[in-house]
Amino acid sequence: MIDTEALVELQAASYERAAGGLRSSWPRASAMDAEELRSFLEAHRYCVLSTATPEGHPVARPVAFTVVGASFWFATVAGARLRNLQRTPWASIVVAEGDGSEHRAVAVDGSVTVVERPDDEVLAAWTARHGSQADWAAAWFQLEPTRLVSYSARKGG
Repeated sequence: MIDTEALVELQAASYERAAGGLRSSWPRASAMDAEELRSFLEAHRYCVLSTATPEGHPVARPVAFTVVGASFWFATVAGARLRNLQRTPWASIVVAEGDGSEHRAVAVDGSVTVVERPDDEVLAAWTARHGSQADWAAAWFQLEPTRLVSYSARKGG
């Protein structure tokens, strides 16, 4: 389901465009390779998602996700998150684990498309990953990454 090659290509392009601050705090030498990225994303069902309020303030909350191809998919209730994304269709997520010399993380930014119901492939991936069909969802949204960086302290970062 996860197109890790596309995500790794996006990661390489993201590092090429990155400014010095990102390059020093998330060094390319510490980035996850395709296999580590795939297994890391498959092992984590939750991330922290950030959207923007009408005043432009960030709001970050833990949410469930699934990855289909190179897109991140989310089910959502009708509330502030959905209104934020409808007004400003952009989001950032972080998937992280560990601490100190054992921490790893993936950070993704990109545009968002809100849909009433995703296609059957997304629904099947969600159900397989989360054990339910998210019948409670008022809407779904797809985050199309335009930037992805990863970090694994295990690589000596």
